Amino acid sequence: MNKQIVLILVAFILSCKVSGQEINDFFSALAKNNLFNGSVLIAKSGENTFSNSYGYSNIEKKEKINEKSQFPIASISKTFTAVAILQLKQKGKLNIDDPVQKYLLNFPYPNVSIKHLISNTSGLTQYYRLFDNAIKEKPEKIFSNEDIIPALIENKVPLSFAPGDKWEYNNVNFCLAALIVERITGIDFRDYLAQNIFGPAKMKDSFLPKNRKLKEQNQVELYTYPNFYSTNVVNVQTLKETLLIDEKSNFYGPGGIVSTAVDLQKYQKALFSYQILNKKELEEALTPSKLNDGKIASYRFEDKEIAYGLGWQIYTNDSNEKIVFHDGLNTGLTSILMHNITRNQTVVLLSNTASPVFVTANEVLKLIDNKPYKMPLQSLSRVYGSLLESGNKEKANQLIEEYLKKPDSYEATERDFNRLGYQFLRLQKTDNSLQTFAAAALIFPNSSNIYDSYGEALLQSGKKEDAIKMYQKSVELNPDNENGKKVLKELL
Repeated sequence: MNKQIVLILVAFILSCKVSGQEINDFFSALAKNNLFNGSVLIAKSGENTFSNSYGYSNIEKKEKINEKSQFPIASISKTFTAVAILQLKQKGKLNIDDPVQKYLLNFPYPNVSIKHLISNTSGLTQYYRLFDNAIKEKPEKIFSNEDIIPALIENKVPLSFAPGDKWEYNNVNFCLAALIVERITGIDFRDYLAQNIFGPAKMKDSFLPKNRKLKEQNQVELYTYPNFYSTNVVNVQTLKETLLIDEKSNFYGPGGIVSTAVDLQKYQKALFSYQILNKKELEEALTPSKLNDGKIASYRFEDKEIAYGLGWQIYTNDSNEKIVFHDGLNTGLTSILMHNITRNQTVVLLSNTASPVFVTANEVLKLIDNKPYKMPLQSLSRVYGSLLESGNKEKANQLIEEYLKKPDSYEATERDFNRLGYQFLRLQKTDNSLQTFAAAALIFPNSSNIYDSYGEALLQSGKKEDAIKMYQKSVELNPDNENGKKVLKELL
């Protein structure tokens, strides 16, 4: 080996070490600001280049997260369900254009195909209110996938739109896809995953629990903010479920899998090296789905146009590189498996305090490519709200003034301030609500929506004249604000 090659290799090794330190510094800073608590794994060309954990798996017991810590991965599970369907297609057991009725005989919608399910274009209803009556009649029952079709039939639920006309994220789609896997194979979905994905990918610490309420020894506790103005997380077990069905169900397919960051990287490596799915089927999964009108099935998030394939989300970054991912969200839990196909780079983030993983993963991809990146920042609305709630109105106003002078000091979004203002209003903390909307109007002076919300809060507070001014400002900024015009007509 000549001297020049040795020098190049030494430089490469040193740069990797520096990069690893920089990544650690990045996540250490996030952890310090309560913006990340969980497991991180970064891989290049299928090999781990960085792996670490931050914070506690159990805050009360001060037990630290480690590489064996198991997290519910929430909607990343959808990629596994889609892979299971595509494996059966690969074996000639099904055609994804087959109608669902071919395998689930009582399914009441003849025009919905398997592809509609795993591309979220079916038009099916969500399950959130589907079981309200059944829960009242059988309060002791835990509902599962098998109960969905009978509930759809009993409630005579119409489709929201013609299959393939629109894209709409919906967990029911993947519950039914998991049922199809069971009908074709004759085995439980959890056993299918163990035999056909977890096993071949050597994912020794992953499983689909029979009862998601029961935790394994290495499974993390979950924590979340109890409201939009709290700066301290609480164990989700201390909170009441927001939807009755969440407490009374054990659905699988759209979520439910428990795994580790290390195992998810093994899954990614096995998948993208065609060990658990052929190249043709994988490319099909990672190709944006098309609607009936020829448009791409997509949605906008964080200023990005995100397309949906078959169980996978897809977008192109600023460098025209193809990124595929799926993220997950439960109360107290966020997860993401993101893969840059162009550069063969993977980022896995699992957080048990509902950290902003999509934004963080995108910045990490920039960081490891030595591109300019932004550190995720603390939420201005949350810090501001906590000051108002504790009675520090003067400090709260000072915080806004400082932010206006230095807007890169916090993360401020119109949505967050709007949610905070309305939460204060619902809790009858009227002064805090009005203060929040007043601050939001300073930060977002061109937002018609903020002025509309401010007007509503003032009206509910009995300040009619001030409310009129806010609604007028809202309509001035957005002449298409029909709600604002309607309220003004009633008030004037």
